[in-house]
Amino acid sequence: MLVLPFCISFGDVSKFLNPLSISSPQNNKIILGTKSSALISPNAGFSSSLSLKKDFKFDKKHKINLSSSEIERKLGQTLQYRYQCGGMVSAKLTRIWQTIEVSPNYIVKIIDSMPDELSPSSFVRFEVWDQGKLVMKYGEPLRIAHFVDVFVAKNKLVRGSDLSVESFAVQPIDILRHNAGAVPATNSLAGYELSSSVNVGAALKWNNLSKVNLVRKGEIVDVFASGGGIYISMKGVSLDNGVQDGIVRIRNLSSDKEFQAKVLNRNSVKVNL
Repeated sequence: MLVLPFCISFGDVSKFLNPLSISSPQNNKIILGTKSSALISPNAGFSSSLSLKKDFKFDKKHKINLSSSEIERKLGQTLQYRYQCGGMVSAKLTRIWQTIEVSPNYIVKIIDSMPDELSPSSFVRFEVWDQGKLVMKYGEPLRIAHFVDVFVAKNKLVRGSDLSVESFAVQPIDILRHNAGAVPATNSLAGYELSSSVNVGAALKWNNLSKVNLVRKGEIVDVFASGGGIYISMKGVSLDNGVQDGIVRIRNLSSDKEFQAKVLNRNSVKVNL
């Protein structure tokens, strides 16, 4: 008798529940399981794939203007690659250029250049290719400049002055016109001396230099001999003046025999056994 009232009260639980609200399907998002490709996002709509396709077609048809400044830039790069030179090569057109449209991946092929070397004035025949097809053939007279970092005197240097990199500034200069024969700043000045004066602000040229005699006639020198796994050092007398990498005659102090040797540096020579 005591159990029955409890069961009856427990059976009526509606008063403990909140009203169930069911919203319309328009206000809820239903996510269905999808099998996606590694290349396609499962959330991408059909309209997105169409827009991607349109963008791809647009990139394929994208063109740039092959203006005079653009072809000059490209010709400078191509000529520098052709002659494998350092620094920077600049090319300038001397006639009116007709602008055409090409893709950004166009290429320029040099057919020939007269003269076939870097020269201040050249006539260059070249072709423009785009996407594997020949666009146009050209023959153009060009003004060429080759800018290289060279030594420029900070102060006036007189003949016989000691050469030191501290005496020079490094500046890019066109070495094809007024500074032909300028010494590139990548060269070492060791073993050279000034044979003529250099004015302030002027580029140092090879004709301003002469090699220093590292070995002088009548001086005692160190002789290094090697060959067949044998290494010998001895003293000798130089019978000639010699510059770096030059060949001089040496007399052995102990045997009075004469032989030829290559100048290594100050008062030292090398001979192969």
